[in-house]
Amino acid sequence: MLAKKLLLAVALIVPSVAAFAADDAKVEGDLKKIQGKWTAPAGDGTKVTYAFDGKKLKVVAPTRTYEMTVKLDPEAKPDKTIDFQIDEGPEDSKGKTSKGIYKFDGDDFVFCFAPQGDRPTKYEMEGYEKIVTTLTKAKD
Repeated sequence: MLAKKLLLAVALIVPSVAAFAADDAKVEGDLKKIQGKWTAPAGDGTKVTYAFDGKKLKVVAPTRTYEMTVKLDPEAKPDKTIDFQIDEGPEDSKGKTSKGIYKFDGDDFVFCFAPQGDRPTKYEMEGYEKIVTTLTKAKD
């Protein structure tokens, strides 16, 4: 009787673990796509550098530097979601999480995020409340 209960428990747990592992594999897939250095134009004509290393991201802008933890959800609908947890940066942003959506457009990585507030629902600039960024893979 105990053996039957143990087998039943294992039978119920294994599919859950397998589903969790499959979700991780999908996240790793998109994380693999964005690994390395990327750039985007800065407002002053220079470039902002984005360096993805696993789930960590370092952003170097002309006047600020950020270190973040990135969380992707490629299964979110209607758009894939991205969260930027700011681990290090200016005091006004440190410890906050910016929510966004993302997509791949050819070789570019595009995301729209809200530095504060609700996650965007479309890829459209709205002042400083919703910001669209297109990253291009940096040439070594």
